[in-house]
Amino acid sequence: MKFKKVLVTGGAGCIGIEVCKNLERRGIPTHLLDVTEQVARTKHALPKSVRIFYGSILDTSTIREAIEGCDAVIHLAAMLGVKRTEVNKLRCLEINIEGTKNVIDCCIQHRVKKIVFASSSEVYGEPFENPVNEKTPTQGKTVYAVSKLAAEELCKGYAQRYPLDYTILRYFNTYGQYQTAQFVLPKFILNALNGRPPIIYGDGDQLRSFCYASDTADGTVRALLSDKASGEVFNIGNSQQKMSLKELANLVLEVTHKDKRITPVFKKGFIGADRVATREINIRFCNISKAKEILGYEPKVDLVTGIKKLSEPGVIFEKWETTELPYLQEENS
Repeated sequence: MKFKKVLVTGGAGCIGIEVCKNLERRGIPTHLLDVTEQVARTKHALPKSVRIFYGSILDTSTIREAIEGCDAVIHLAAMLGVKRTEVNKLRCLEINIEGTKNVIDCCIQHRVKKIVFASSSEVYGEPFENPVNEKTPTQGKTVYAVSKLAAEELCKGYAQRYPLDYTILRYFNTYGQYQTAQFVLPKFILNALNGRPPIIYGDGDQLRSFCYASDTADGTVRALLSDKASGEVFNIGNSQQKMSLKELANLVLEVTHKDKRITPVFKKGFIGADRVATREINIRFCNISKAKEILGYEPKVDLVTGIKKLSEPGVIFEKWETTELPYLQEENS
């Protein structure tokens, strides 16, 4: 499929930046919509050709302005972070569900041909089977997962009534530059760079598959451009990069060349963690055979290379951007 111009919501975030770069390399004009504070933090990393629009997906007038002239949308904007969303359940539901509805409504009004929706592996909860494929039953354990499942159904429901093509992508543990240290890998790296031990909650045997942001972005753009992706759901991740959290912590210490006397610290309780024990996921990693076969998707960045990229100065943020602070409770309240 060919498109004249693409809108990327949440385009100034970790994945969004890489999506915009990917689109630029393909010669596809791009509009970006994101909140002011996020753009201010990452504008220097964005392609110069991208046209930036400032605002929230809760403001339909801003979406309408940004979507003007676009015939496709990659919808990445969302409220993220397990603890952040659990502490602020209503705001999470509002942004991730109502915000998505606003984006889709504007797609219909402006006769957009296709929307690619960024969902999450969180929708699988603690999977009944691993590796997880797209037919694995969903069972969200968090409000964030529930919000993503609801937004997936919005895409399907609108497509039944209106001529809007959609593809749903379930991202597995994406990491990359300009990510907040509220996610496990940038948190481990930031601790190591500052001479502090990586902190692991639980026994560290939790198993995940990690995917660098440029690979996630490549899968996203491939899904946008593929005629065969219409109405489909794809897992997007790196099935070759599965690793336990204790293995990951030790790899981070090795790659960052920190004092060998620093070792991971294990905490039995979950005080200070981004999850509670009842909502911890023990094992979840992806099967991406469908994306490989239909999209030609093949992740390229290995973990060691990715950790080195994330160890560069100034590419990990300690805290979230502040746009939502008037609405959100503090996470430690």
